Amino acid sequence: LMSILSLIPTEGTPRIATLEAHDAPRFAYRGAFLDVARNFHSKQAVMRLLDQMAAWKMNRFHFHLSDDEGWRIEIPGLPELTDVGAKRCHDLSEQRCLLPQLGSGPFSDNNGSGYFSRADYIEIVKYAQARHIQVIPEIDMPAHARAAVIAMEARYQRLMKEGEAEQASAYRLIDPTDDSNTTSVQLYDRTSYLNPCIAGSQRFVDKVIGEVQAMHREAGQPLGVWHFGGDEAKNIRLGAGYSDKRDPKPGTGLRDWSKEDLPWAKSQVCQALVKSGKVDDLAHLPSYFALTVSDIVNRHGIGKMQAWQDGLKNAKDSAAFATPRVAVNFWDTLYWGGFDSASDWSQKGYDVVISSPDYLYLDFPYEVNPLERGYYWGTRFNDERKIFGFAPDNLPQNAETSVDRDGNFFSAKSEKPWSGAYGISAQLWSETVRTDAQMEHMIYPRLFAVAERSWHRASWEQDYKAGQEYAGGKTHLVDLQARLNDWQRFANLLGQRELAKLDKAGIDYRLPVPGARIVDGILSMNVALPGVTLEYSLDKGTNWQRYDATRPPQVSGAVAIRSVSRDGQHTSRVESL
Repeated sequence: LMSILSLIPTEGTPRIATLEAHDAPRFAYRGAFLDVARNFHSKQAVMRLLDQMAAWKMNRFHFHLSDDEGWRIEIPGLPELTDVGAKRCHDLSEQRCLLPQLGSGPFSDNNGSGYFSRADYIEIVKYAQARHIQVIPEIDMPAHARAAVIAMEARYQRLMKEGEAEQASAYRLIDPTDDSNTTSVQLYDRTSYLNPCIAGSQRFVDKVIGEVQAMHREAGQPLGVWHFGGDEAKNIRLGAGYSDKRDPKPGTGLRDWSKEDLPWAKSQVCQALVKSGKVDDLAHLPSYFALTVSDIVNRHGIGKMQAWQDGLKNAKDSAAFATPRVAVNFWDTLYWGGFDSASDWSQKGYDVVISSPDYLYLDFPYEVNPLERGYYWGTRFNDERKIFGFAPDNLPQNAETSVDRDGNFFSAKSEKPWSGAYGISAQLWSETVRTDAQMEHMIYPRLFAVAERSWHRASWEQDYKAGQEYAGGKTHLVDLQARLNDWQRFANLLGQRELAKLDKAGIDYRLPVPGARIVDGILSMNVALPGVTLEYSLDKGTNWQRYDATRPPQVSGAVAIRSVSRDGQHTSRVESL
């Protein structure tokens, strides 16, 4: 149905030409991930995203509702989760709110604070259900849990003052004996991790799952998948970016490793658990907790658990978990070996959702330019063309058509079998994305390239072949002309038709910055998405003139350039020549 509706023109008579269409989805999982924890984004923005997902036949909405910096969903019976954990402000005691993070400032009157009420969440799930989109809630644990930990400590302090010691401890998430010196990836201390060994953590998980499941039931979409999170439960200062000062490694930060601990190393409860033989060692605690959570998920009658890959890495295989199915968000960068390690997960029976940062993270810049918003740890840029050219079911192939984070060619070859991806997902993490307008700027129109690759396998995508090497600048196995032709068709579709639909939907999408040069005083301009209006200014932006490629203008002095939407309401970033 959406394929037919997409043919209706945005202007003129709503008429579709007679045609014959053969259309079917490539992947079962065609997903978009939204982080509302680092910075909160409104219900209205979420619903606009669901509208666009439906229009492009995406069917999984992965909803990241908690992290170190915020808890974003009301849980009846645990008011501190939103009274404290959903707010950031200046309160050193953290009894009223979390400390400011990510530039949120001393007050809780901005997107650093906020949450979805129970009614809000039910409304969102209903809205998604009406658009054939499954909502997959994620409550991240055991790491990235500081908002929950601090909120439950505030609850503990309140109830202890009221003389309710038993109730105070019921949902406490830390072991007070634990004074481990550990640092999270985002450089928080041990309060970033809920303790996987204590009963309070298990009660908390059971309570939260039960309440979220009830919301889904009321919304008419039974909770079919629980996302455990599971990522980055480690001490970053014991990782590859650091070395022991007694054995220094070039290019690393130096630490005294004798004073560094794994998470929960000094928790007496965790020490006793390891001593009992129920878990092999401290390093296996995150996967042990994943198994524990899967038991809780299964008891609630939820058929699938999902997690980021590092949360499951020490489990034997998917059959070790209590739920009938387990899905994994695979997020290794390809140039660091992801082209090879993805197959390990499929061979172990997991449903593999390709979530490669270097192609599918939408919080990275659109282009290599310091004026562009976004992180760059995984790649310097992800634009529509790069994402459109991604081969999600033959990961080594991408080595021939792209570069690594530093702009260098790399090679890729895997000898392992590959049974195919279950799906792919676009991710928008929100550390650098504060407002709804910024959120939409980072998502659109890149999301549409992800949607295209999730629905349709291109002719230039090659079958995976174990042992086949691809190397940038060396091998020439991919039909680059077919790939270019395909991109030009898609770019025209976006520029000539789809951006106008975003205008009508009131979405603050990004327009591409034009390319331009001046030769012998003649200005030449072009743009990545044909159909977008180009303008130039000779007076530092006071007045703008439309660029006509058939009559390129004579210019002198400084020239400013930009692109403009069809309705004139959106402009690109301005560049100067």
